[in-house]
Order: sequence, then structure tokens, then C-alpha cells
Amino acid sequence: MVFSSYEFVFAFLPIVLIINFVLAKYFPKWVQHSFLLAASLYFYAYFNFSYFPIIAASILVNYFLAKIMHDKDNPSVRKLCLVLGVIFNIGMLGYFKYYDFFVENINIVFGTSFFLKNILLPLGISFFTFQQFSFLISVYKREEQLEGFIDYALFVTFFPQLVAGPIVLYSEMMPQFVDEKRRRVNFANLSKGIYIFAFGLFKKLVIADTIALVANNGFALQNFTFVTSLITMLSYTLQIYFDFSGYSDMAIGLGKMFNIDIPLNFDSPYKTESITAFWRKWHITLGRALSTYVYIPLGGNRVSKQRKYINLMATFIVSGIWHGAAWTFVLWGALHGIISVFENVFDKALKKIPHVIRVAGTFLSVALLWVLFRATSFENALNVYKGFFVFGGFNISSIGALMQDNILNFPDIFDTIFLLSSLFVLYFIVFFKKNVFEMSNKFSTTTKYAILTALILAVSVVHMSRESIFIYFNF
Repeated sequence: MVFSSYEFVFAFLPIVLIINFVLAKYFPKWVQHSFLLAASLYFYAYFNFSYFPIIAASILVNYFLAKIMHDKDNPSVRKLCLVLGVIFNIGMLGYFKYYDFFVENINIVFGTSFFLKNILLPLGISFFTFQQFSFLISVYKREEQLEGFIDYALFVTFFPQLVAGPIVLYSEMMPQFVDEKRRRVNFANLSKGIYIFAFGLFKKLVIADTIALVANNGFALQNFTFVTSLITMLSYTLQIYFDFSGYSDMAIGLGKMFNIDIPLNFDSPYKTESITAFWRKWHITLGRALSTYVYIPLGGNRVSKQRKYINLMATFIVSGIWHGAAWTFVLWGALHGIISVFENVFDKALKKIPHVIRVAGTFLSVALLWVLFRATSFENALNVYKGFFVFGGFNISSIGALMQDNILNFPDIFDTIFLLSSLFVLYFIVFFKKNVFEMSNKFSTTTKYAILTALILAVSVVHMSRESIFIYFNF
């Protein structure tokens, strides 16, 4: 089930909200949490029931190992459980996400013919595996107080953050779940949550899914001109921005409805002036996790400059691999790492460059690398890149073709004007307007905000009929 669907907005969400707070009023906490756990598992299994045994096994094994580490004082036993947990989590992620990738490359390099299983990637496996991997390490370090199984399972599966993040910590979520004050309905939180959710839904359905048509048509081209390459790149750069920020807003809004504060995961990243700063604003909790479990264990910035640069490269390559089992993702991560190392080496000189130029340079770097991220192959990416060097490719008459959906056939001039105007308005919003998180700080339960929220929801619902899935569901 996805947030941007009729069944979620008009059935699942209102039913779960009502039953949750009714149970909180008349029944003990474990009953309420059991219901939320069951609802979250239903939410997950609705997409594909074959995923259910995978997440169930992951929760059971990780809790069992965490329980032993939590209860035992024997260092050898605790260390063994940690090692088993690391092997289990990495092994499960490696099998489902990377098995075919490794086998395919072994076949190419060694000329073998090992069978490809074409394994269907379980929804959100990178997120809930990383989340539990982080938890096991915290328990081993005696940083966490383990709650009962139901509460732990709810921490892993809480549906607003289950399938595409943020990657939350046990220590920031569990105190909220066990807080008696948060069990009761809070109409201020409920209304603010609906407001934030509405904006996220609008971003996803009205903006991201509309601009996706242009990006998809663009990447499907065989021959590019400068204009078609530029529009394709700019369109996908907007699509992934509004798609992921929309999901992040909806996750925060849903959490707020249940009186749970989900961490900020997206904070106007295109306004940043360096790749390093970009990754502090884009997928914030993934950056936190990679820093904690990859960069710092490698030595972080406590080592020599040369070793620090190696650590940065390794961390970004891991980020690329985390995002997808393809060499395009590995190169995408490595190139982000190279730019980050460059920024570190020439930090003093770069700081003398005017802020607006640094922001423009960072945005251009990110946008160009999104092409590699989105491309289905190196050949597909190279086709887009080569278009930037086609002389005489400035004819805007080809723009209209990128808007074709084989349903509505408007004149090319109309499509061209509409697309260029939309890109201008959207980039103006991205760079010069406040984001939803900043806007929500001024939210109040007034008629003005009620009308605005209702209007945004109404427009979003009109766009809900087309099939929609979040980009980060693929990771």
C-alpha cells in the first residue's frame, strides 16, 4: 500500500487512526501497540504478501539476538550474538538485493553461466535491515534499554517510516511509543499532521508524477539534442526532489497524527553550497547512519588527510551500493565522493567564491549526476550526456514531444510553453520559498489553514487515479 492511494487515504488511515485512539482510551498500552503493529504489517503485506515472511523473520531473529545481548553479561556470548546479527542482516540484504548483481558480474568476468534468480526486491528491505543493524550495535554497546517484543516490532514496522525511511533510532522512537501522554488523541497534532501530509501528497501526485512524464519520455529517447538533454536532466532533478521530499513530508505528517515525532529527513538540499552540505540535507538519516557505521569506524576525520579522503570515498561508494545493485549506482556514489574530497582539499579557496556561484555549481553537479542515477545503463546515461555537446541542438521545437502521453494531444507550442513555465515556477519554489517543515512551524488551527489544507487535498485526490509509486521504494 502506498500513501498516495485511495485505499490508504480514505480507508486504511482513518480506520487505523480511530481504532488506535479508541483502544488507547479504553485498553492498556499493549493492546493499542498490538493493533498498530498488526496494522503496520497489513500495510506492508498489502503490496505483496510474499514480503511478509521476510520482514517477520528479520524481526524475530534480530529481537532474539538483541534479547540475549541485553540479558547476558558474558562478553563472548554477547560478541557472538553481534557477529551472528551482522552476518544475518548483511546476508539477507546481500541475497535479496545483490545476489543477481554479483552472479551476473561473475559470469561476465569468468565466463561462467551461473543461474540468475531474478529475485524480487522486498519492499523497504534496505531501510528496516539498516534500522535493525543499527539497533543491534546499540544494544551491544549497552546504549539501549530493550522493551518487549511487541514494542520492538512496532519500532521496526511503524508504517509511516517503514518502506522508505527515515532510518530511525530506537532511542528516538521508543520513548515516544511508551509515553502515556502520546497515547491520547491530540487535535493540534492531528490537524498539523494532516496539513503536512496534504503538502506531501500534493508534491508527490501533482508535481513529481506530472514531471515524471517528461523525465521518462526523455530517458527513453535514442538521440538527444542540447535542449532535450537539458530538459530531461532538469525534469528528473525535480521529479526525484518532489517525490522524496513528498514522501518525507507525508511520513512526518502521519507520525504527527499519531503523536509521534519522526525525524526530519529532507531539508531543502538544492540550496546548499557543497556536496558535503547537500548530503546533510538530502536523506539526512541515511547520512547519519553511514557516518556512524562506515565513516567513523574507518577513522573518520581523526586520521591523516589522505586517510580521511579514502574514508570519504569509501563511505560514498557504500552509499551508491546501498541505493542500487548496478555499476551506475557505484559510479554515482564514487563521483559524489570525488567531489567531496575535492571540496575538502580546496576548502579555503572555495569559501572565497560567492555563495550564489557555489550553490549553482553544487546544483549543477548534483543534477548531472542524477542522470547517472536514473539511467537504465551506462549507454543510456552517455546518450543524455552526449546531447549537451550537440552543436545546433538549441531548437526548442523538440520540447513539446517530451510532454506526449498518448492520451491528450495538445499542440507542441502549448506543451512547450506549459513545460518551460512549470520548470521555471518549480525551480523558483525550490530555491526561493520555504519548505513544508519551515512553513509548518507557523501552522495554527484557523479557518485559513483549514481551507488551504482542504484545497490541497482536493487537488491531490483529482490526480490520485493514475498509478503511482515512490522512487525510493526501489531501494
